Amino acid sequence: MSETNQITPMADHAEAAKAESAKPESAKLESRVDPRILRTRRMLREAMLSLLETEAFDTISVQKVAERATVNRATFYAHYVDREALLEDLVKSRFDELLEARQVRFEGNCPSALKVVILAVYDFLRETSSGCRQHQRHFDPFVQSVVQTEVEEVLFTGLAKGAFQLGQRPSLVAATLSWAIYGAAISALRTPETADADQFVEDVYAMLLPLLVPGATPASIAAAHHQ
Repeated sequence: MSETNQITPMADHAEAAKAESAKPESAKLESRVDPRILRTRRMLREAMLSLLETEAFDTISVQKVAERATVNRATFYAHYVDREALLEDLVKSRFDELLEARQVRFEGNCPSALKVVILAVYDFLRETSSGCRQHQRHFDPFVQSVVQTEVEEVLFTGLAKGAFQLGQRPSLVAATLSWAIYGAAISALRTPETADADQFVEDVYAMLLPLLVPGATPASIAAAHHQ
């Protein structure tokens, strides 16, 4: 499952530029953000996460978050417009950390790299579902929004390079794949007795592979790889 791939430069510079533009703005700008701002946002995220361990989201006020983070309300509003924006940033930061730690990439030149993306989504949702279950009613919509959007961007970055003869727009394929991966992971985790990670990845990969390579099967891709 640790399979990684190298970027293959494509002749179509327009598509490559389009893929670059699809990367999250946060990834492009974070290195230029004042460290004090990053530190304050991290404190606010950690405060929200800590409060969610014992309280329902409805009961967590901006004042509570600020006090737990040892900042004032004005500082909170300098970084987030409301509690929902903070919660979304909390989910996004945790998912981005997982993607970065595992060096999850989809470079668009090897279909089996999709397995790495599928496993990352499955593991993140499993980890998320093991915590905050008591208050998951408010947490779930943010997880869905963030994970689906982030995965779509990761996939589109690779697909837009044009290595696969998709038959559809890369943006449409990326969106379809991201929703399918998220939905499959949620479904599998609702039935833990059948939620074996390795088997889940192989099953979902086999179903989604034809979107990347029409008519392909995992066996045919593996055979071509070893030729």
